[in-house]
Amino acid sequence: MPLIKPVLDTAITNTLNAAFAAAMTDFVTVIKAGPAKGNDTEALNLTAAIASASIVFSNLAGPGISTAVDAYIRSQTIITPPGQLVATAGSPAAQSGATTAPSPPALIT
Repeated sequence: MPLIKPVLDTAITNTLNAAFAAAMTDFVTVIKAGPAKGNDTEALNLTAAIASASIVFSNLAGPGISTAVDAYIRSQTIITPPGQLVATAGSPAAQSGATTAPSPPALIT
């Protein structure tokens, strides 16, 4: 099957959307867990929420994108032509795989 870019685009978009939604949910959860009390507490709480949401996002987006790219690449058909066969002496097992030259370059369809 040929590589189909819209399939990869959809997989990556869905992964990023889900990761972003999870990160924002985590962000709001952390903000609500430590309500701002003024002065530096508010800044610390915001920093903690950003750090936590960033970890959630990267933990979901990174593996999701690599899985999508892996599936995209593996969906390709690669045809590797055999090497040039040669007649050899001996049993059929001894002749198996004997070639005079390496295979030509693979054809990607």
